[in-house]
Amino acid sequence: MKRKLIYGIAICFAGLQFFHPTITHPPVTGDLQAPADVKKIIERACYDCHSNTPNLRWYDQVVPAYWLVANHIKDGRAALNFSNWDSLSAGDQKSALWLAVNQVLLGAMPPSAYTAIHSGAKLDDKDLQVLKNYLLTQQAAPAKAPAMALSSVTNVQPALNGINYIAGYTDWQVVNTTDRFDNGTLRVIYGNDVAIKAIQSNHTHPWPDGTIFAKVAWKEDTDSNGIINPGAFWQVEFMIRNSQQYADTKGWGWARWRGNDLKPYGKTATFSKECISCHEPMKDKDYVFTIPDTLVAGKLITTHYDRNRQLTTAIVKRPDNTYAQILRQIRPDPHWFGANIPGKPVSVNFTTFTDAQPALAVP
Repeated sequence: MKRKLIYGIAICFAGLQFFHPTITHPPVTGDLQAPADVKKIIERACYDCHSNTPNLRWYDQVVPAYWLVANHIKDGRAALNFSNWDSLSAGDQKSALWLAVNQVLLGAMPPSAYTAIHSGAKLDDKDLQVLKNYLLTQQAAPAKAPAMALSSVTNVQPALNGINYIAGYTDWQVVNTTDRFDNGTLRVIYGNDVAIKAIQSNHTHPWPDGTIFAKVAWKEDTDSNGIINPGAFWQVEFMIRNSQQYADTKGWGWARWRGNDLKPYGKTATFSKECISCHEPMKDKDYVFTIPDTLVAGKLITTHYDRNRQLTTAIVKRPDNTYAQILRQIRPDPHWFGANIPGKPVSVNFTTFTDAQPALAVP
């Protein structure tokens, strides 16, 4: 009886080998171009799932392992395919590399289920340092992007997933600021009253329903002294917390409007998959990258970064209608390689806000 059972299992196992998805090998249209040491690391760690030239070991081709590998390849190519590198613009290529390395640094890539049997895909500290050094040569160059005349958009179209634009978010309190030197943008994150109350009461794991963040990005405007100011408006993104309404998208509603005319971002309603993929490594923080800055309380008027002196300045309108100029050291963002955030305070001075200190401009 026992022998028959073994034979039966063996026959079933053999039969399963004829039922598996097909792993295709489309042509390579344009491969990643990078220094040899960088390319070698990326090929070893990434190409099996993120290219059209996967190296399938014998054990990868045995069902049920084959099903798992096929799924990794399908998802990997959909997210990033180095064999179609030429299909991305130069800016998107840089962004893709920064995102990929950050996914590795945050432990999201390569998946542990994959590296458990593919140890060669693991990256050590030496590998990561090589990649980080290369990325630092790919960061956005200092630019002149002064604030342009902004149009008054009176009828902003909803995002493709149905989320409506929220006007007046610049009247919310500031949660933090970010100098994204990887892509040359300066960002401010605002929080609505629910978000601010959650921060003050340390109720952020998870964030309560009703929390809304607005993340605004401007192209960096670098002046003759190397001071980085908000320049041309780039985009605004919203994260709206509703655990039931947005259960299918990690409990958050995601929306983005780009450009001076506030055009809804994306080609289809599924654009939020991009947002979720980027934020996935922060699932233990309820998918939020931003570290609340409790020193800055009030409405942010303007901000700038001085990378040469490693300082950042913010002018804030306080609840009592006085203005404070807050000088901080800057520190690397622990959640994103390629960004700086405010660090230790240097001084807080009360000041009179004047037209010589332009407010942050949004459409």
